[in-house]
Amino acid sequence: MAAETATRWRMILARVLVVLGVIVAVASVIAGYVRYQALDTPTVKKTADQLIADDQVRNQVAATLVDQLFSHVNVQADLQRRLPPDQKALAGPLAGALRELSDRAARQLLERPRVQALWVASIVRTHEQLVRLLDNNLTLIRQEGGFVVLDLHPLVIQLGDRVAVVGNLAQRLPADTGRVEIMKADQLKTAQDLTQLLKQVAMFLWLVPFVLFAIALWLARGRRRSILRMIALGLVAAGLLVLLVRRLAGDYVVDNVVKSDAVRPAARDAWSILTALLADGGWTLVGLGVVSLVAVWLVGPSLSGTASRRELAPFLARWEIAFGTAAVLFLLLELWRPTVQTTRVPFVIVTALLFGLGVELLRRQAAREFPDAASVDLSDSMRGTFARLRGSRPDARVEDLQRLGRLREQGVLTDEELAAEKRRLLGTAA
Repeated sequence: MAAETATRWRMILARVLVVLGVIVAVASVIAGYVRYQALDTPTVKKTADQLIADDQVRNQVAATLVDQLFSHVNVQADLQRRLPPDQKALAGPLAGALRELSDRAARQLLERPRVQALWVASIVRTHEQLVRLLDNNLTLIRQEGGFVVLDLHPLVIQLGDRVAVVGNLAQRLPADTGRVEIMKADQLKTAQDLTQLLKQVAMFLWLVPFVLFAIALWLARGRRRSILRMIALGLVAAGLLVLLVRRLAGDYVVDNVVKSDAVRPAARDAWSILTALLADGGWTLVGLGVVSLVAVWLVGPSLSGTASRRELAPFLARWEIAFGTAAVLFLLLELWRPTVQTTRVPFVIVTALLFGLGVELLRRQAAREFPDAASVDLSDSMRGTFARLRGSRPDARVEDLQRLGRLREQGVLTDEELAAEKRRLLGTAA
């Protein structure tokens, strides 16, 4: 009775740890996303490249540049001064036409690689300033007058020169043209505290679910398969939850926060690009869950799982084949790199170790269930497997008799043992 109670409490605690692990896994995906998207300059540079390469986003940036230009330069007044007295009435229509021309010119300008590089450089420079500020470097606060800004001033100058609106544009535009305020000085202290906390949490939080799951499996002695299934389903559910929240949050931002219908296509594309890392985290959780479900099936007592282990047993018995195949599969995954997590060295190392541990546990289970697998000829095993895959499965009795004959030839079975096994086999078949 006491043993049953202890077992029940171990299972309860194991399930609680699995639930906590899944919750922490979701939190680690979000923390990792914020850390890299907000604080990692190479990630920001890649995102800026993707943003300016998107047609909708690029067109919206072009419209913003034109707005900045025409809001700081009175084009109609300049045209009136330049036109002859009898044509000054044309200044208004010409200014409108010039606005349309500027829109087209801005879009063409932003399609140029050198101009896109200038845009990316502005984003990266601003991000580097922001990171330095968040690391308690206050010098830039004084230099920027209390703000971190995104400086698009050079792009506005290039646009004005391209359409030749007025002369000496660089001298006539105010210094703050094209400057977007990112953060005020009075917001800095809070942002710095949150940044330091995020760096510490995001660096190690992703390891916590692995630890919790390992403890849960250790507690669930005798019922580990059910806990492993719970972990797998929890990871799949967590990944799908992350993907769903990203989708719903994007719909809310685009449909409710963005007020202009004209801006919504660009906002939707920008949201998709800016949250791509979050989607990668969700798909990574789903992938880990699916792999775990495959492992649950492969080690389980189902007819298909047992048959699969029987087919794999001769190959699993050779450690060089088992681990070599596992290494090739893992290498192919790394070459594919379906999500950004598969490029993070610490994550790759941990998952490789867990994958190797799973292969070893499968090898030991197969060795217990099929102890004679090590003596099976691999070529015969492969021929039998291919025959079954083609649908021309040989009679099971013939296969077993052939296997017994090989064991007798190798000296594993004596004549008496061979005869006994034949009688048992034929009797069972009958």
